[in-house]
This record gives sequence, C-alpha cells and structure tokens, in this order.
Amino acid sequence: MDIRKIGVHNGYFHADDVFAVAVLKLIYPKAKVVRSRDLGILKKCDVRIDVGMKYDPKKGDFDHHQGNMKESRENGVPYASFGLVWKHFGKKLVGNNEVWEYIDKRFVQPIDANDTGHNIYEAQIDPHTTSKVVDVFNPSWLQQDEKLYDEGFFEILPFAMTLVQKEIQKADGIVKARSIVREKIKEQDAEKKGFLFLEKHIPWKEVVINETSDVKYVVSYHEGYSTWGVEAVRKELVSFENRKDLPKEWGGLANEKLASVTGIKDAVFCHKSLFVISARSKESALKLVKKALKD
Repeated sequence: MDIRKIGVHNGYFHADDVFAVAVLKLIYPKAKVVRSRDLGILKKCDVRIDVGMKYDPKKGDFDHHQGNMKESRENGVPYASFGLVWKHFGKKLVGNNEVWEYIDKRFVQPIDANDTGHNIYEAQIDPHTTSKVVDVFNPSWLQQDEKLYDEGFFEILPFAMTLVQKEIQKADGIVKARSIVREKIKEQDAEKKGFLFLEKHIPWKEVVINETSDVKYVVSYHEGYSTWGVEAVRKELVSFENRKDLPKEWGGLANEKLASVTGIKDAVFCHKSLFVISARSKESALKLVKKALKD
C-alpha cells in the first residue's frame, strides 16, 4: 500500500490519533495529512485514522468508535486507532517481531487503554509515563558512551521545558475553574437536578467527582468539537466507571442512527463506552441529559 494522503478528524485530538499518524508519517514521510470530518474529503485519502466509523484495513479505514467494533488483545486491552495502525504497519517500521511486540505492550497499549476507558492496571501493563519518555533519550546499554548522555540530555531539555510550561498553564486553568464549578453547582442546585450545565468546557472533574454525590452528568460546549456534550461523571478520578452510564442502546451510534434511537435530530455521536454523547445544539444536549437521567 502506497500512502500519499492520510485522513484524520479535525478539532480536538488525542494521543491515539496523533501517534497513529506519526507512525504512518515515519513510514511514508511524503504523505500529506488532511484533518477533516467531511466524508467527501476523507474518501479521497488513502487511509482514514480515528474517523469514519469503520475498521477495514484493506480499504484503509482504521477507526474504533463504531458499536460493532470488537477488536481487542488477548489481555483484554481494546484497540484504539494507534493500536490498529501499529498492528498493521508497526512491523514495517521496526522490522522485528519482538521489538514490535515490546513497543505494543510498553507504549501503544497504555495509550489505547486510556482512549477506550480500559483500566491498564487490571491488564497488568507497565504504564508508559512521562518519566519513561525522558528515559528513552538515554543511550541504551549498546551505546555506552559518556558523550551520548550529554547529547540525550540536551535533546530532551527543550521538550521538558515546553512540557513544564504547558503543565503550569493547565494547572493554572484547573485551579481557576474550581471556584467557577463550585458556584455553578450551588446556583443550579445540580445535586438535586442530577446534572451540571456549563456554558463552555472548563475543567470540572476534580470538583464534581470529589465534592458531589448525585451529579450524574455534565453538559457543556466543547470548542474543540464544535458540539454540546453530555459527559457521565466517573465514580473516582482514577476510574473509568461512571456513576450512571448513558443508555445502552445509544452506544456506538452516530448521526442518523443515533438521531433515530434518541429522537434528537442533531445528535452527533455517542461513545460505545457510554460516557459521552454530543449534539449540535444546547437545547438538544439538555434533552439528551434528561432522557439519560430517566433511563
């Protein structure tokens, strides 16, 4: 397969689609990356990553969001788009089965698990943490040369500086959001209603999960997706288990099929793990959350 054009969804991006595209770019460096959700544009691409609601390697489709997607590893970790691309293209990149398998377990699976809501500790995977990312820049035992340690240090340093800056920005936003979320919970009597409404997407999980008990969903506008979302509140910050799942029959559906099941014409997508559903309008999102609470 000669890949000249890689299609991936626009807007908000996650590690699974970023790294999936990265693998393909390493193999096909001249390939153009097209970010869009327009099916007409995506059809002109040689491969479609994390978009299109299809998994068909022969036709170049590597999405994992569809309700009938059953692909998972022997240890139970489901495939996200990164894993699917690694499964079909990784060996071409590394040329060694053992290396391919090691990378899948150490690096790919934790990202897939995070994207699909799978607890990696239950699957006994050693998480690929930021510390391990830094450690990769140290020379291996096959490259023992004191100069290489200096080279590795100065190679990772700019990234580390940028990451610290970004972490500070993120932390600053989270801290500032706390008081806003707390006030909204009181104003709206969110505990009694069962959901919290936010005009825009701000960090809410820490406060809602730790400081409420009866808020099941949060409705907010997400600029990255240009949609209104209804997201289930998890039981714990470190868990993927929800206080209340979205209705089972909504899972893995999109557009017309989702609209037919929910009765909401501009419903866009419901994740098969039943933790988020989106719609084009605020009014529709509010209707969806009320339906979910009654389910």
